[in-house]
Amino acid sequence: MLYRGYLISGILILALFATGQYRGWSVFGASETKSPPGTARGIYHK
Repeated sequence: MLYRGYLISGILILALFATGQYRGWSVFGASETKSPPGTARGIYHK
């Protein structure tokens, strides 16, 4: 009985992580800065 509970909860957690990965959800928010198009972002851009 306990094994079945662990199995079901593990499958649900994996499904939640897979859904988040597919939809692009993040716990920590966006890690990259957004800049408007046309602005130079690299040091080698001339």
